[in-house]
Amino acid sequence: MKKLLASCATFALFASFAVGCDVSSPSKIGTEEYYVQIQGEGEIKDNGRVYTLPTYNEDGDEKKVTFTSQKPNNEKMKEKAFLRLYIKQDDKKKTDIPDTEVKSYEEVQKSDLPAKAKEKLGVK
Repeated sequence: MKKLLASCATFALFASFAVGCDVSSPSKIGTEEYYVQIQGEGEIKDNGRVYTLPTYNEDGDEKKVTFTSQKPNNEKMKEKAFLRLYIKQDDKKKTDIPDTEVKSYEEVQKSDLPAKAKEKLGVK
């Protein structure tokens, strides 16, 4: 009976820990977050729409990032939409970030933008 109780307690502990972890996207581990506002239509390359835009982190540091849209059929991204890009850089000193270092992205609301990134993007 004690073994069963200990097993249940251990399971509950690990289950509660797992719920708190973002295991849905392991590609975000070890990345930096940069924010961008979509401008323009991008360029169609190899069955994808590629954007090269200035991005800003929470400290307001700028990097020029190239990334490919994940939308099907080369659909345009929503004009003026805000994205959070997850970037894993090989060389932190680089200011031009290639597509291969952008691990994922997600659309965010204006209210989710850090203050300095919002200021650099010209958002009120």
